[in-house]
Amino acid sequence: MTAVLRAALTLLRRLDAALVAPGPGGRVHNLRTLLALLFGLRLATRDWTLIAQRPPELTEHLWVLGWLPGPVPAPMLTALQVAGLAGVALVLTRRAPRAGFALAWGALFVLAGLWGASGKFTHNDLLGLTVAFPLLFARAPDLPPDAREPHGPHGPSPEAEDPAWGWPPRAALGVLGCVYFLTGAQKVAHGGADWVLGDSMAWILRQGSSPFGDGLIHLVADTPVLPNLLAGGALALELSAPLWLAWQPARLPFAVAVTLMHGSIWAFLGIDYAAWALTVWAVVLATGVPARWSTARATAGTGGRTAPGPRRPAPAVVFGAARVAGAPGTAGREQAT
Repeated sequence: MTAVLRAALTLLRRLDAALVAPGPGGRVHNLRTLLALLFGLRLATRDWTLIAQRPPELTEHLWVLGWLPGPVPAPMLTALQVAGLAGVALVLTRRAPRAGFALAWGALFVLAGLWGASGKFTHNDLLGLTVAFPLLFARAPDLPPDAREPHGPHGPSPEAEDPAWGWPPRAALGVLGCVYFLTGAQKVAHGGADWVLGDSMAWILRQGSSPFGDGLIHLVADTPVLPNLLAGGALALELSAPLWLAWQPARLPFAVAVTLMHGSIWAFLGIDYAAWALTVWAVVLATGVPARWSTARATAGTGGRTAPGPRRPAPAVVFGAARVAGAPGTAGREQAT
């Protein structure tokens, strides 16, 4: 029993060290910028004043939003939309990125909650708002476009590392993986093996409204085994999401797979999960690309010769952290990936 407890504590210490290991500030900045762009897209492409036309009972006495007057007047909804877009502008112009991000997040949270009439955010905005929540508490360096040195005259460059900049992208990865895992776990809890082996998916497909017509729906639903393959593939992808996201080279294929999954939902059922796919791409792109892709990009245009620069040993990526071996002064130190 003592050995098991000791092993568990060792694992927790390693996990904690990996989560709070130093990371580049550029990742926090990029992730915040990409998520702010997503918030701006969601805020700008919906007529939020339609909420004012709904029965008051649907927008009164909501849980988190119980402080709002009911019914919510259209000018207040427009003001929230404008405030959120102003927050996005503050992030993109770097005037007040942290405050602007919080403003955009809060505006979308309130509007999406009212739109869903549940006191919580709507299903389509669930992933983006949840993944972005840790960034409300994160600070990032001011990264001027012309910064080149880690601590040059213009402030830190995107390559400068600090423990305060390491945990926010990893927290976003963790939340992203947990949300997808829980969506799959709920299917297993409520449907069991019948979710994959039974006719659940075929029944769902027949209730859908495809933008390509009913012919496509019936073709897929009535083809033997095909609905089961779709259900099994989606379930496997959701349950394995934490593993995909823990290994950096697998994040890009995961984003592609998620895009295909949500795209198939739109094609077969007419349900738009574009915000989920865009959230995944924002996190994946902000958390970096594998080193071999960066090397290939650096050698482009140089005749195959790598541009001169300091040489660093290749890290071994394990669950969001890389241990650097053979570098002076780095014994036992883990670096973020």
